[in-house]
Amino acid sequence: MYGIIDIGSNTIRLVLYIVRDGKILPMLNKKFTAGLAGYIKKGHMSDKGKEKLIEVLIEFRHILTHIQTAELFCIATAPLRNIDNTKEICAAVLERTGFSITVLSGEEEALYDYYGAMQSVQEPSGLVIDIGGGSTEFVFYTENSVKSVYSLPIGSLTAYTTYVKTILPSKKEEKLIAEAIREAASDLPKERPEVICGVGGSIRAAVKIYNELFENTLPAGRVDLKKLQTLLKIPQDTLAKAILKISPERIHTFIPGLILLCTIAEMWDITKISVSTSGVKEGYLAARLQERGVL
Repeated sequence: MYGIIDIGSNTIRLVLYIVRDGKILPMLNKKFTAGLAGYIKKGHMSDKGKEKLIEVLIEFRHILTHIQTAELFCIATAPLRNIDNTKEICAAVLERTGFSITVLSGEEEALYDYYGAMQSVQEPSGLVIDIGGGSTEFVFYTENSVKSVYSLPIGSLTAYTTYVKTILPSKKEEKLIAEAIREAASDLPKERPEVICGVGGSIRAAVKIYNELFENTLPAGRVDLKKLQTLLKIPQDTLAKAILKISPERIHTFIPGLILLCTIAEMWDITKISVSTSGVKEGYLAARLQERGVL
């Protein structure tokens, strides 16, 4: 059994996998909503943020004392790469938990998103998008070959903390979030991909919440993005009830994340999305296990 800890801006997750028939299969998935991005001010993570991270990792350490793993990897994305005290945080984590953190660059995160997504979607060409809490990754690829990768420092949680004053955004705040992603993505390639390969919890939650509201199971594979866009047009109290039922930890970040997705789709006039069940964790783990000859 192999494990990976993924330290993100909004959540910290431990997933354990087995390898069977050349594939990595999840066996245990434990998640904490830590909101680390909220502990970062002017590019510096506070002591409270450091202690929150260590608290969660100690909990994971307790879980792992009862489970034997062949190898465990600990990776971090936006919350640790976008701060000025990364080394201090990583050193404290290693001393107090025993976990050595590998901090991924934006480009590395995007590439592992791509490798992970390709394990669960069958789209030879397109645009892989991972809307995380603190950043959004883009991978443009054609005929199963990566053309270019980008990482933008705006995600569902940073959009919320920057533009939203209460729990749910006003229409004016929604427009500000859309304008922010348009500006951030203005220098990306203009060539139109046929389909989005969606990675991450924000996109998977959108499908689940649509199905909850409209009592309609969206098919596996490609999903019509226009259906997900309708979620932004229904009364917010109705949408909020569905979010609280399906994914309550996303009550404040769901709408910002959905705005980011819909705005990106509009920018490239993309109407279809393939929702991936795997992403950066699976991509990173697959790469490491291939190096070791396990896959």
